[in-house]
Amino acid sequence: MFSRLSRPCALFCLSVALVAAGARPAAAAASFDEVKRAFRPSDTRVLDRDGELLQRVRTDATVRRGQWVALADVSPALRTAMLLSEDKRFYEHSGVDWRAVSAAAWGNLWNTKTRGASTITMQLAGLLDDDLRRGAGGRSLTQKVGQTLDAQQFERRWRKDQILEAYLNTVPFRGEIVGIDALSRTLFGKAPSGLDAREAALAAALVRAPNAKPAQVAQRACEVLRTMESERTVAASKTDCEAMDMFASAALQRRAFDPSEGIAPHLGRRAVKEATSGLAVDSVRTTLRAPLQRFALATLQQHLRELRGRHVEDGALVVLDNATGEVLAWVGSSGPLSQAAEVDGVLA
Repeated sequence: MFSRLSRPCALFCLSVALVAAGARPAAAAASFDEVKRAFRPSDTRVLDRDGELLQRVRTDATVRRGQWVALADVSPALRTAMLLSEDKRFYEHSGVDWRAVSAAAWGNLWNTKTRGASTITMQLAGLLDDDLRRGAGGRSLTQKVGQTLDAQQFERRWRKDQILEAYLNTVPFRGEIVGIDALSRTLFGKAPSGLDAREAALAAALVRAPNAKPAQVAQRACEVLRTMESERTVAASKTDCEAMDMFASAALQRRAFDPSEGIAPHLGRRAVKEATSGLAVDSVRTTLRAPLQRFALATLQQHLRELRGRHVEDGALVVLDNATGEVLAWVGSSGPLSQAAEVDGVLA
């Protein structure tokens, strides 16, 4: 074990690892804009003719990623919670927090179970480079050194806010959830800009232990919230850890995703299939009018309620522009009122 090596031998091994790590191409050579362009949500957004969201269609079943979120659109509470939890001196160091490294015992300096000396920039390096990804047994010494070198290169080429923004959009939180947009909308049902201190503390706690039991996540979240209060980043109050336990249990149960969600599922799936041809795209624009689509769906559902008991089980409708032939509304079924909601009655 490295922790049992003598100091001279450990230094020699470290030197060898530095040479080996220096010989590999660094992912940090990529620019911030390149990383942002390479980011792909797991859903394709189906928009109406004016750009209003109609539908989200799941196109990647292996992971759950939302949209890329600019740092300015992340709540101050969340930014604070993440920094206090993961990297208190983020804006002071140049990629490696040597104060944290020095404070660690030499035997634990490269212990893969120790996260205290791993900065946000180092974590980002591990997220963006497959060669540096943490395996089941933790990272090797060479990987740790590679993280260090990449982190320093990130710091030379990127602004601090770019590093933090990329980290928040690529860090895994729980299960299939990756990135702050997917986390915010899944666990809390809101955009990242609206997260409060309690929600932010829970999000920060998940980074340390993504698959921990709710009680463990709640305990860590309570510690983060207390730190936020002691740092006076949130209003001082008596932190109720018992309430946090119940809050965490409820939030972490919200992990189910529909394959498609919105007001135009049938046309949405059709539009994505025709537009993407197997390629990943963020959004597809249609000729629909969102207000008319909502009205058409509500009208169909109301009509079916009025006909309940008269052997009318479902319906569908399509609205066309007489002059151009463009589709203005497309309702394939009544949705929750239907026993075969996935069947597109317009085409059936």
